[in-house]
Amino acid sequence: MPFLSTPLTLSATGGILGSAWISGSIGALSICAIPAILQSGTTAEGLLRGWHIQFSRGMYYIPTTGAFIALNYLYLAYRHHGEGLEWRGYAAGALSNLLLAPFTLLFIGGINNIMIAANSGTGKSLSLDAARHLVGRWGDLNAVRIFMPLAGAALGLWNLLQ
Repeated sequence: MPFLSTPLTLSATGGILGSAWISGSIGALSICAIPAILQSGTTAEGLLRGWHIQFSRGMYYIPTTGAFIALNYLYLAYRHHGEGLEWRGYAAGALSNLLLAPFTLLFIGGINNIMIAANSGTGKSLSLDAARHLVGRWGDLNAVRIFMPLAGAALGLWNLLQ
């Protein structure tokens, strides 16, 4: 590992820890919260309300934190490239964190829209089976997202150790 200035080392450490933290937060939703909501024995409205509470909390900090970490990784890639050091791990780490947004829009966005509309009363009400299916499907697709920031953490760590 080449000597890095303390600010760059701290920046890399923050990016690595931040990526891992986002991955863990996403994992907690799919591994803990969604199964608990599905096992609650509540009505369709209760399932949607429980999902929406978890969704809203994650929506406020996960995209913003992922974008901030990606910017941090891009800054590190720029600085390392300028100093002739390995930089591609940081650039790839930035991309892996940024992939959360398009994945969400492409694969989860439709489910989000249906459940948000049903929860707010502006959309079609859902049967218990339909709500269980959508909440479960959301949890499965959300679980895929665990690996994007986790890859960012691994790539950032790899680059730091070069």
